[in-house]
Amino acid sequence: KTNDPLIVAHGICRFDHVLTILTHTDNSGDDRFHYFRKIRSTLLEHGFEACHSSVCWAGNIDKRAENLKSSIEAITDNFTKWEKVHIIGHSMGGLDARHMIYNYKMQDRVASLSTISTPHWGCSFVDWGNKHFSFLIPLAKIIGLNIKGFEDLTRENCRRFNEKVWSFERENRTLYQTFAGAVPYDQVFPLFRFPYSIIFQQEGENDGLVSLKSAKWRDEFFIKKVDADHLNQIGW
Repeated sequence: KTNDPLIVAHGICRFDHVLTILTHTDNSGDDRFHYFRKIRSTLLEHGFEACHSSVCWAGNIDKRAENLKSSIEAITDNFTKWEKVHIIGHSMGGLDARHMIYNYKMQDRVASLSTISTPHWGCSFVDWGNKHFSFLIPLAKIIGLNIKGFEDLTRENCRRFNEKVWSFERENRTLYQTFAGAVPYDQVFPLFRFPYSIIFQQEGENDGLVSLKSAKWRDEFFIKKVDADHLNQIGW
């Protein structure tokens, strides 16, 4: 148990984004239709302080890191209500947190970061998508939609970030731990079966969107493999 709050950080292209904006239900008691389905309410029932953070839908990772910082500062009243937080990041939410900790040197504010199927080493399906559909990123910008976050999920960009921050993360006070999901093809949500096949050819076992290898990050941080696809991991 901890007296510090658990901040639950979502991934890219949050599918309940419009619903939570229209209904103002992001941190309400009813989380049956939330991205993190029934997870916050379960944590509250077990005596934890828990809150959802919110970042831009698919923007570049530095912007998402900035949004996460602002979200946490709002929850903690600029760390006057609580001096530290624990972050649970699903998918890109884990990368947002790592960038936030590094960019703003928040290692003394984040007691721990637990990531669930975060593509720490990038995603081969994103590589494939950027190769075939990179024209969509500037096209989306024309209509006011920022989807540059997909560029930050390539294996090359993640490799560069890992190299840049490794000494910082190895030596700072934040506890890092990772969980990785992987299931057989026939247990993957049908919409994820195409990316599953591409990722399996390039990286091996995966959960439909993130490979086991990428989610593990480094052996010293790896805690457990979870038999769940990318949606099962968040209650769906």
